[in-house]
Amino acid sequence: MLDKDPWVRWSLVRFLETHCQEARSVASGELALALLREWPVDLLIADLRSGGGEWGFVDHCQSLRPRPQIILLAAAESRPLPADLGRLGVVGMIEKPFVIPRLAQMLASLLSKPEGLSGLAS
Repeated sequence: MLDKDPWVRWSLVRFLETHCQEARSVASGELALALLREWPVDLLIADLRSGGGEWGFVDHCQSLRPRPQIILLAAAESRPLPADLGRLGVVGMIEKPFVIPRLAQMLASLLSKPEGLSGLAS
């Protein structure tokens, strides 16, 4: 979980711990990339603005192995999203301010696939 807002990080980690095996959070793209190199994940939830440049962070995730699938959190006033989000590993986007039920629905959809989250990384 990558977000600058400590309250968002705290609440999402608590929520994710009920749906996933383990969850961690960081406040910057630089910290996220350092953590991801040491602790690979299947799914990354990231606020575009917290990554240090809207697409730089997502591009850096392409070099990680295994490459995590990404759910983006984006403010309504964000620039238009690229059409090739799937190629970038993005499996979903939630507009901020987000609501937990929307994230729960997205996670349920990902977990209901036969391969689950472990099959998301490529």
